[in-house]
Amino acid sequence: MTPDDETRERQRALDLLRRAFPDYRIVYGGGRWAAAAAGDPPTVWFAETPASLCGQLFTAQLRRGGTVVPLRPEESDSQCSR
Repeated sequence: MTPDDETRERQRALDLLRRAFPDYRIVYGGGRWAAAAAGDPPTVWFAETPASLCGQLFTAQLRRGGTVVPLRPEESDSQCSR
């Protein structure tokens, strides 16, 4: 994997995480992933991989009764709905 491939993959992971968890500020830096929830003080999660951060945020959403936004909008013309 080239450095450009890694950069594109990291950006895609950021986009997907931000879409799935819009209530969190999600960033990547220094080889680590981080997410912060609003609050005083804010709750912050750290992870070494986007998958690990996703799992932590999913668990946090479950505990606080929130939802996870679908990554793709449901299509009303879908083959599954017929």
